[in-house]
Parts: sequence; structure tokens; C-alpha cells
Amino acid sequence: MLFTNLMSVDEARERLLSRVRQFGRDDVESVPLELAHGRVLAEDISSEIDIPHYSRAAMDGYAVRSADVSGASRTNPVILRLGEQARWVHTGDAVPEGFDAVVKVEDTEEFDGLVAVYKPVRKYENVGLAGEDLRAGDRIAEKGTLLRAHHLALLRSAGVEEVEVFRRPRVLVIPTGDELVRPGERLVPGKVYESNGIMISSYLKEWGASPEVTDIVPDSRDELESILNLADSYDLVVTTGGTSVGKRDVIYPVLRDIGEVLFRGISLRPGKPTVGAVVGSTPVLALPGFPAACVASAYLLLRPAIRRMLHVNGDVSFFAKLSDTVYSKPGFTSFVRLWVNFETMLARPVSSYGSGILSSITKANCYTIIDENTEVVEAGEMVRVYPL
Repeated sequence: MLFTNLMSVDEARERLLSRVRQFGRDDVESVPLELAHGRVLAEDISSEIDIPHYSRAAMDGYAVRSADVSGASRTNPVILRLGEQARWVHTGDAVPEGFDAVVKVEDTEEFDGLVAVYKPVRKYENVGLAGEDLRAGDRIAEKGTLLRAHHLALLRSAGVEEVEVFRRPRVLVIPTGDELVRPGERLVPGKVYESNGIMISSYLKEWGASPEVTDIVPDSRDELESILNLADSYDLVVTTGGTSVGKRDVIYPVLRDIGEVLFRGISLRPGKPTVGAVVGSTPVLALPGFPAACVASAYLLLRPAIRRMLHVNGDVSFFAKLSDTVYSKPGFTSFVRLWVNFETMLARPVSSYGSGILSSITKANCYTIIDENTEVVEAGEMVRVYPL
């Protein structure tokens, strides 16, 4: 039986997300800031202090009153008394009260308790003012922020010791297929090393989840049903392989028998044989076994599901110019792998498009989406690009 009545990617995503539970207060935990990298904030955080909390020198040199040196030059230096009219400061030192600028050391010369200033400075020149970074009460980060190194640095600058974050979603990853073998086992024609499990679990970690990968499950309805009956112990279940229409593709009939199927087959290239379902109260996303198709469906369906659970806000995208014309099949959304040169912002489509070509992902650093109503995107056109 072939796939018929394919569901659009947008509708499939909405159906899946409608069954994904957004985390609430019962899913929140406090963690030390040192352990918060990659976690998602469950609260808005504002600074309780000005950052910096004092005006500081931005250069090594001499703190001065800008009005005192307004006419300084190499041929007509201004001479100031050290300690009274000029004071030495290191970068980061507090600017002494009564002084409003810093002259860089290379624009001065010190002798006999005096300082010759050879260049004028404006008021507050080479001074970082109190509250220049943040004022007390300013928002540092909001609920749904995926915490990265720069967030942690700013939080620590505000004196934050721990933060409330959502717990990591528990995701069960089930690689399936009689053709799969573990590394170290004999590889014979018709067998391949299982790789989707480590790939999907790694993506899940990057996206803020806590994955658990099972052993390889063969194409057995009984074994698959047995492990899927554990679904309610997890926030989400992901299977890989077995989603097509062959005799060994048992994912769909099992999900149909023990759960509620949300969609079977989506208009995505690559990624058509993707299945969404609910078992008990847990969403199940069955990804294709071919790795490039697996990645496409993971980015367009699995990643949004994790982000919904964690209330993650915002996303990264930018525009780049296509180096070559790209063609898409009418009625299908195309997941196009690209290599973007960030100096020229030129996006080169990766030549290998096959759904089983994993290197087409490793050779790419970004992707773009061609919607189902577009058949051709010409070379030279600007496209919205997302990082891989």
C-alpha cells in the first residue's frame, strides 16, 4: 500500500504540537548557574544592580576633568598636577569622584609630579558609566531563554547564584530495523551500523532534552508494542526506521493498534514516511530510517515539539543568496541542505539530495525550506536560512 493523502508539514506539526504538554511549575527546578548551560529559563530575571555598578576606566591612563584639557595638543600640552588634577587609573578601576574622562597613557607624559596631556578628551571619553550594560530593574533574560555562555556571564555579573529552569524533557529513542547491527558486530551485505540513535539523541541534547536510547528493536510487532507500552514514563517517544510501506515496516500498524495516529505520511522531501501518534498520553514521532530524511523530519517536527514543551522563544534565521537554482517537487515542502559562506553570504546547495545520503548533512551547515507551492528558486535569489 502506497502513501496517499499526504498531510502538509504545517498541519502535521500543528497536530503533533497540539498533543505536546507545555511544562508548568511542577516541571521546574533550581540549579546553580554553573550547571545552567543549555537549560531553559522558567522565570524572567531582572538585574537588582546597575552593571557596572560604578563608573570605570576603559583604558590605562589618567583620570582628568575634560574641561581642563580641552585645548591640549602635541605642540601645546596641558600640564596637570598628579593627584590633584590628574590621577593614574588602570583599565577597570573606578573613576575618582570629580573626574569625568580618562586620557590614554600614550597621549601623556609624566615627570616630576606633573602630567603633560597631549590630546583633549570629551566628557566621559574612555569611561564606562555605571549602568552602561544594565540598569537595576532591566531584564537580563526572560522565561523560555535557552541559556548560553553569554547569558550566564551577564547573570553572574548581576550576582545571580542559581536560576529556575524547566527540567529536561525525558525522551525515549527507539532505533528499529532487522538490518541494523551494533558497532563491533560483523558487517555483511544487507546490514548497516545503527547510527540514527546517536544522531537523534545528540540533537535532543542540543535542544535541551534528556534522551534515553534503547537497544536496537527488530521489525517485530510484539517487541515494538512491548517497548511502546512504556511510553507513559516519558514526555515524548521517538522511533527511527520502519515507517514506510514494506512488509517489515511495522511502526504504523502497531501505533494504529495501541494508540491514536495523528498523521501517516507528510508532504516533505526528504521525510515523506513520517508518522505521528499518541500512545496513552504521550506523543510518539516515528522518523524515517534514511538519515537525511530522519534529520529533515527531526528539525521540522521533533525540534518544535521540544521547544514547545520548554516554552523556548525566538529562533535563529538570516538571509543568504543562492549560488545555484533549486528545484522542488510540486505539492511538497523541500528541506534543502546548504553550505553558507558567511563572508559572502552565498548559499551553495549540497549536491547530494538523496534521503539516504548522510554526508549531505555533514557537508551542510544550514538549510532552507521551499514551500509546497514553489517549484523553482532561481540562482541569485535571497532565501531565509536556518543553521544546522
